[in-house]
Amino acid sequence: MTNRGRHAKAMMSHIGGNKLALVASLAAVAALALTTSLTLGGFSAGISNSSSTFSSATIQLEETNGGTTCYSTGSGSGGSVTATNTNTTCTINGLVGTLDQVPGGTALTTTLTFTNVGNHAVTVASLVMGTCTQATASDANAYVGSDTSFCNKVDVTIANTTTGATDKCVYPTLTTVCPALANTYNLSTLASATFTAAGPGPLSVLAPAGTATYVVTVQLDSGVATNADQGLTATLPFTWSISQ
Repeated sequence: MTNRGRHAKAMMSHIGGNKLALVASLAAVAALALTTSLTLGGFSAGISNSSSTFSSATIQLEETNGGTTCYSTGSGSGGSVTATNTNTTCTINGLVGTLDQVPGGTALTTTLTFTNVGNHAVTVASLVMGTCTQATASDANAYVGSDTSFCNKVDVTIANTTTGATDKCVYPTLTTVCPALANTYNLSTLASATFTAAGPGPLSVLAPAGTATYVVTVQLDSGVATNADQGLTATLPFTWSISQ
């Protein structure tokens, strides 16, 4: 046999030996895996917290006046709560809404009762007034006053009649009793005002199921109203709110 032949035979023998070693190694690994699976399946214990929960509270406002009730959700008791949670379509009239008033006529009152129908107490209550605007009265029969300052002619007070309230008068002064109606305090001076309470104050904060009652009194002032104020309507939005 030539040297080349002897060299080739040696190489083939070496390769064969490596294959046998590889096969033996793979067999050993498989055997170890099988042994592990058989010997590590001993005692064990576990607990699954499948009932873990976290929930949020509710702060919801109900307003009533006579037979009319409004909710902050806008959809009655319960309902879907939006990000603003403010009902802008409530038909309760904070200024009574009675037609055909005359200067110096009987002062009119409307009682507004608020309830926290949620399950969490609040620490802040607020009342934000809008802008006073005037328009033709619904029954003016086309006889429309020419006065452009009708809001100035309607005197107003707002009292807090809630039991335990510190200040019984919200507007015009924070006193135990609201003063008599006077033209110094009218819908124009009330417009755009903001009243808040963080604890005892002019507005009452509400616990769950807690209620607060406010009385708004208005009158067409006899000292400043003239014939030019006939057939007019003043509109002043009220926005009541509570928060944590």
